[in-house]
Amino acid sequence: MIRPNILLLTIDSLRADHLGCYGYAKNTSPHLDSLASQGIVFENAFAAGIPTMPSFTTLLSGTHPYRHGITAHASEQRLKPDVELMPQLAKDAGYVTIAIDNLATQANGRGSWFPRGFDYYSSFLYKPFSNQSEQLCDRALGFIEEFQERPWLLWLHLWDPHSPYGPPAPYDTMHYQEGGAQGRSRLDAVKRWAPEYYDEFLADMKLKVSDDYEYVLAQYDGEITYVDTQIGRVLQHLKTLGLWDSSIVVAMSDHGEAFGEGDIEFDHHGLYDAVTRVAQIWRVPGLEGGRREALVSTEDILPTLCDLAVVRLPQNEITGESFASVLRDQSAAHRKFVVSVESTRQASIALRTAKWKLLQPIVRGARIAVLPDIYGRERDPKVLLFDLENDPQETRDVGDEFPAVRDELLQQLGAWREAEVARRGGDDPLLKNGLSLGYDEFMARLSSRKLRG
Repeated sequence: MIRPNILLLTIDSLRADHLGCYGYAKNTSPHLDSLASQGIVFENAFAAGIPTMPSFTTLLSGTHPYRHGITAHASEQRLKPDVELMPQLAKDAGYVTIAIDNLATQANGRGSWFPRGFDYYSSFLYKPFSNQSEQLCDRALGFIEEFQERPWLLWLHLWDPHSPYGPPAPYDTMHYQEGGAQGRSRLDAVKRWAPEYYDEFLADMKLKVSDDYEYVLAQYDGEITYVDTQIGRVLQHLKTLGLWDSSIVVAMSDHGEAFGEGDIEFDHHGLYDAVTRVAQIWRVPGLEGGRREALVSTEDILPTLCDLAVVRLPQNEITGESFASVLRDQSAAHRKFVVSVESTRQASIALRTAKWKLLQPIVRGARIAVLPDIYGRERDPKVLLFDLENDPQETRDVGDEFPAVRDELLQQLGAWREAEVARRGGDDPLLKNGLSLGYDEFMARLSSRKLRG
């Protein structure tokens, strides 16, 4: 049988609501918007784990972080060798498997499993303030041209718009309007949350306009437009080579970015929707476009691609469920809830339904007694409940107003977690190793980067 090519475009730290196809007012993403107009846009796609390593391990394995054990970025945890990944399945089905990614080399090689199953793993070190996305897309163009006569799976991991934000000209000023951030025009208010932290963090940005919140947002948006331009080149190359109608294209983010949600700025921690909701756009030959409201998880992408490309599922048990039926029918339902986790710079677990979000801070660990927040401070252990229908920005905890809902969801989350821990023989991956990048280590890293820069 003739199998479709699979192009998996993953854009690091891309907040869905900063794309035109998700309602953003600025013209940040014309090429992704064009793809969305021809394809299928998921309104309620969520990452099962953040940040990057947990998210992409789940993407490639079809398995929740609680099951595969990678709950933090650049931690000491390793993926077991018997966990089959997407490129291994595709390779067995006759695909040429290609990755352009840095997770095996970044963080001293602690993502050693990411090359697993790839015929070609083209690695790099992330270099902010450069045209790296253009260089990486050049690599992608070369691979597509070289293997156009064979079915291929190509995973392209682009790091723009990850912080520190610093797009090349002319993208650095393209979206800047002085004083445009209503109510947050100065960065003084941000710095007051954690002065030492944000003095270092913002200095790492090398901002040309030092005290305008809108300028920082414009740098983030400029990186989106820059990477969107490069993605446009890759999509056009498929069309030029006559591969457009024989290729599945998935464009997505690993997680979003916080701009004030959870008292976090310009970073991707906290399990608010701003961070856990991911952009996800599919173009599947033969399927009509449109928007999908069904709740889906990053766990579900592997089994969906296996379904569409008629590729076998992993021999190990997965937690993902194919949503091919949702791609074919916009009225189809999928998940009742998604559980998301983090344990990199702070630890949390959240359960999200279509209407409710329950967010539980994890403040005690097994090895480290106290787990602080990203600013190194003691966290409030209070469980938060958000009514997403009436408060989609998650600004007001309504747990005391709806105690029955809070308690029911907390019981549901507790039962889910208990079952996963039992599968692991009593090992809770959120608690086992504490945080992989605590406050002191993160601040030392920032200071080191500033000295080198």
